[in-house]
Amino acid sequence: MQIPDFIKEVIWAFYPPRYRQLADKPFRKSLGYLSKVLLIAFILAGLIYVPKLFLMKDTMEEEFSKFTAFKLDGDVTQSDKITVPKHNPWLVIDLNSNLTLTKEIFVIDKENVQYRFLNTKKIPREQLKDFSANKARVSGFLTTVLVMLLPGIAILLYIRMWLKYLLLILIFGTLFFIIMELSRFRLRWVQMLSIAAHSLTGVIFIEVISSALTTTYLIPTNLRFLGISFYAVTTAIFAFLMVMGIMGYHIEDRRRR
Repeated sequence: MQIPDFIKEVIWAFYPPRYRQLADKPFRKSLGYLSKVLLIAFILAGLIYVPKLFLMKDTMEEEFSKFTAFKLDGDVTQSDKITVPKHNPWLVIDLNSNLTLTKEIFVIDKENVQYRFLNTKKIPREQLKDFSANKARVSGFLTTVLVMLLPGIAILLYIRMWLKYLLLILIFGTLFFIIMELSRFRLRWVQMLSIAAHSLTGVIFIEVISSALTTTYLIPTNLRFLGISFYAVTTAIFAFLMVMGIMGYHIEDRRRR
């Protein structure tokens, strides 16, 4: 049975002599590889995070119990019905009428908040105004809303993490390119960027999967990019793997001559 090229590439990322081949890949293909690795890491982290979702309602209810009183008061008036988007709306708000949820995801009317998840549910607006007296109902509602938002949150987080790793590739790839230009072990800039992209393989798995558990042991630094932390431990691992990749490239290059 033939091993898929992507699996080979993941294995080669931990075997320095193979960087002779990995460095010669077009940089756009190296970025494609990085995107796949990050996606797989996200899926694994999501699987680890699933059990926490089942406990989220109880956690919220426990946290809300810390409020001895939590009431939302205030009058809200509305001149016309709100629909988002205008056609085939997901959200409808009409505080002057009683509505029935049909194809929408959320409907807020005069008396209730109705929403669709696995099935249609309803919670009176008055209960949402008093968190402390209706902890169970409010916790269930907020948990459902959060779960519904998770796909969008995951996509946004994926993009931010991807941009963070692209920044690391550009910084470390350029830094090592300049350093190696001062020696006889020169490489082209795009080769160094491809080495950096593949050197991040282990770092991505460590950081993303740890984010579903704890990242304390990675030693977060004060440096952040788009709200994403940089970690001392994984940055050191990344630098070490880059050095090993560069050494592996030149060792294999000499062997081939």
